[in-house]
Amino acid sequence: MTTSRRLNWRPVVAVAVAILLAAASRTAAQATSNPEQTLYRWAALPAADQLAADVTVVPPGMGAVFVPAMTTGLDEPEALVYQGEVKVASGVNGQRIILAPGSYTLRVGSAPLNQMLIIPVDVTAGNTTLVPIRWGALVVEVVDRNNIPHRGSYELIQVSDRQPYTVGFGADTLNGERIRTLLVAPGLFRIVRQGSNYRARTDFSTVVVPEGSVVYYKLVLDPNDGSLLGAGVVPPEELGIVTDPSGWSRIYSVGIGVPFASTSNVVGVSNQTSLGVALTFDYYAVYDKNKNFFSSIAEIEEGFVRIDPENQDALPTQKTNDRLRFDQLYTRFMAPRIGPYVRFGLLSNVFESNVLVTEPTIVVKRPLEGAPTSGLVRANDTFQVGGSFAPVLVREGVGANIRLVRSRLAFLDWRVGLGFRQNQYRGAYVEENFQETVTGPNILTYREQDSFNQTGLETTIVGDVRVNRLLLNTNFDLFGDFDEFDEPTLDWRNTFGWRLTGALSVDYRLDIFRQPQVTTDTQIRQNLLFRYSWGS
Repeated sequence: MTTSRRLNWRPVVAVAVAILLAAASRTAAQATSNPEQTLYRWAALPAADQLAADVTVVPPGMGAVFVPAMTTGLDEPEALVYQGEVKVASGVNGQRIILAPGSYTLRVGSAPLNQMLIIPVDVTAGNTTLVPIRWGALVVEVVDRNNIPHRGSYELIQVSDRQPYTVGFGADTLNGERIRTLLVAPGLFRIVRQGSNYRARTDFSTVVVPEGSVVYYKLVLDPNDGSLLGAGVVPPEELGIVTDPSGWSRIYSVGIGVPFASTSNVVGVSNQTSLGVALTFDYYAVYDKNKNFFSSIAEIEEGFVRIDPENQDALPTQKTNDRLRFDQLYTRFMAPRIGPYVRFGLLSNVFESNVLVTEPTIVVKRPLEGAPTSGLVRANDTFQVGGSFAPVLVREGVGANIRLVRSRLAFLDWRVGLGFRQNQYRGAYVEENFQETVTGPNILTYREQDSFNQTGLETTIVGDVRVNRLLLNTNFDLFGDFDEFDEPTLDWRNTFGWRLTGALSVDYRLDIFRQPQVTTDTQIRQNLLFRYSWGS
């Protein structure tokens, strides 16, 4: 006779739970006792992973040194390689620096040359020397009392010798700027307003930078007088702008306007209701890593208005804005400030275009083929002069991109090269610059615009100026056809912005477009909108 006994699982479960709880407690205790593992972690990959991912080719007979990036190499000062007192090379952190075999000294840091950290390295043929991290990194986000990032400046003083170490600047991260990483000697630093010194008893803060760690720091500065309002170490997530090793940054922007007006029984004013809507959506994507710079811009602007008199039929809905723009630019910087570029752009509209007349009008249309046609358009009625996606203006170009100015308050780029234009008007009509001199109804004459291609020289100036909460952005594009060089095409886009909060701003946009091959009249667009922006 066999007796079966049921296994009692309760002791086993109790032991397993105890082990799990002990492991969890140990992990929590480690995290609590080592907060730098989360607070001071690198934004970049571990050094060994960076080295494995680097594809820089080492020529035969040569060697290399590899300085790991703690955030991203483009945001950190370059490492300088010296042999004796002679500088022989420099390179971006996170990439191999090719060197002949020999002994060198490496200078690393954001300080003046005589205050940089000096690290001796030996280079052998066919090998890469991985430089040990003997410094720390400091990422400082400068904001105002409303937590709006700005370009305020501050001074970093090393407490050990009370000597000024470097001057730092904030970044307008809401407009795609990146915070520059400061590489410093490990130790205690005092942060003061620019122009102050170690003896300052107000407007100062301190920060400890451990060796091999990245300290994320929030500094609250008044953008008007530079006074320090608050400061402290924060988790990297609180900054929201921890360096992205991929090099990508994206900004989305939505602008909305809903003009509404209604009058009823107002002395001296007709009874009517007008309702409009204006909507813009912009998307900006930038890839900036190593020597590669790529930007992509997509803009959609649409606006309509409808007027409804009380005792008359409503007027046809009128289009006030209708623009679709797409621009792409790629530059490979062969030197820090210059490199070749290629670009592609497109400008068009989404909806058909109509003209409203306020009195009986005879409209004469002159097509490219066939005889002219004419017809009477009643008062307060419309007639069509273009369909959807008419015209479509396509632009390409190749040339040199030059970074002229890079400062805390402004940047300025200049591009010059060979340009190509395909102007596809797709049946759109353009008003003639004269009216028929006959008695009777008003007469308007329109001619169908022929499509044409162009080849010539293009030059573009792109500038950006920021002062506190004010922004000026300008894009001046000039193109001269080889066949009509004395009559260039001008496309000048301007934005004046006033930032109200971190995401909300009031923007005034002014676009000036002149294409003498089509019309001698200068085309002007203006728009005033509240805009909401967010990015990643």
